Amino acid sequence: MNWLYVAMFVSLWSLGIFIMSQHFRQNLWAGLSLLCGGTASFAFSVHLTIVPFLQDHDWLAPWASRPLYLASVFAMTVYFYLFPYVFCISGLRFGAVRNRKIVLLLTFILALPPAVLLGNRLLNEAWNSFTISSFRWWSGLLFGLGCCLYLLSWALEKEYYAKRAKRRVALLFSAAVVWAFTADFLGFRTLKLEEWRFELASNEAWKNNVFVILGLVGAVMYYTIKYGFLGIKLRIERERLHSSMRALTMGVSILNHSIKNEIQKISYLAEKTNDYIVSGQTEKSKQTIEQVHKVARHMLMMVSRIKEKADDIELIEKDCDIDWLLDSVAGPLKPQLEGRGIGLQVSVETHGTLRCDPVHLKETLSNLLHNGADAVPEQGGELTVRACLVKKHFVIEVCDNGCGIPKDRQAKIFEPFYTTKKNALSFGLGLSYCAAVMHKHKGDIAVIESEAGKGTAIGLYFPLSRFRPAARVHRYAPGIFASAGRRFTRF
Repeated sequence: MNWLYVAMFVSLWSLGIFIMSQHFRQNLWAGLSLLCGGTASFAFSVHLTIVPFLQDHDWLAPWASRPLYLASVFAMTVYFYLFPYVFCISGLRFGAVRNRKIVLLLTFILALPPAVLLGNRLLNEAWNSFTISSFRWWSGLLFGLGCCLYLLSWALEKEYYAKRAKRRVALLFSAAVVWAFTADFLGFRTLKLEEWRFELASNEAWKNNVFVILGLVGAVMYYTIKYGFLGIKLRIERERLHSSMRALTMGVSILNHSIKNEIQKISYLAEKTNDYIVSGQTEKSKQTIEQVHKVARHMLMMVSRIKEKADDIELIEKDCDIDWLLDSVAGPLKPQLEGRGIGLQVSVETHGTLRCDPVHLKETLSNLLHNGADAVPEQGGELTVRACLVKKHFVIEVCDNGCGIPKDRQAKIFEPFYTTKKNALSFGLGLSYCAAVMHKHKGDIAVIESEAGKGTAIGLYFPLSRFRPAARVHRYAPGIFASAGRRFTRF
């Protein structure tokens, strides 16, 4: 059992360092909370496991004994006096308060009580002993405030999927801290650390900490791998995707796939033009002919731009109006989709310009819409294109009410030559091309949500630096994820 105490602080410290290494500024205080939370386990491990093990094997050198002892006392001091403050600040910076000046002011103000309590202890008590009642309720106040801030941040979040992610963090961290306060700050009465023994007056609840802490670490790792935690998502498939994209050398096949989509548009528009001419509807025939010209121009630009390799996609960037960009994709497709009984709606929640390559981006959106059209029912199909801001990204979402993508296939759909279609002309290259285009834009493409029989939402994520709003916008307004959540319940 004693070696489990070592596993406690090692796992907490490893997790804290890992979280900070992924998004340092965003996760600094959350990572520090895990580091501070593991200091008590470290102190007890030194006394109960590490030193006895070294002594049994005669490995504890005289010069190393004193530093180890001082480290254990320092660790307990950090746990009792710094941990509540760090956890409270991590809750403050989780998103409940978004005014930077207020956050900095509260960070300073909340540091005063633990600093005063620690100073009073060092002046009036033995440095290696702790009387818990002298700081118990101040620590409880900071723990409670931190839990409230985590829960408030969750409650205030408007984006559907971001709200679910915050719920996981808030509930896990709050539950762990409530247990820590109950077992250690309420359960302990006095603690005196000596070299090498300690005197502890408590209700013995702390002996169950091992199950709570290892359970917390296990839950965080599970959510990190499966859903994402504190902005981190580990996916082996992501590495496989990058490897596959580097190995893709069949640019000609990519080009063939793009041309196939454009020929389908031209063929349909030519039929409609013939019908309008036969029926004497001259104006409508002129409109469809103009659509044919647009498709032909786009196809010629694609042919001249795709090189010998898919990895050699080169961007010619310019500032594109979002409304124009989406309308230029939806316009040629609408007649074809309407002929199949499929509705197409375009919604721009945030107007402005996007720094991008319009040719490749329009082809990417066209691919997503073609895939969505193939997935929806023959009658009553619905496609939606939405554009808005989501925190640090500008996102374009393509949503359908089709058959959905099974969870075990979602990680593979962006790989070259992987396809779920039974059509012999489908090479599985459309989405891999879309992924390559997004990577060239320093962005990403991902399945936002997909449910069997209800539909799929795929998002194109662009760095916010590429977007310039037409007017002042509220970045945290309800956006793409919240609407996606509502839409899936409506199908």
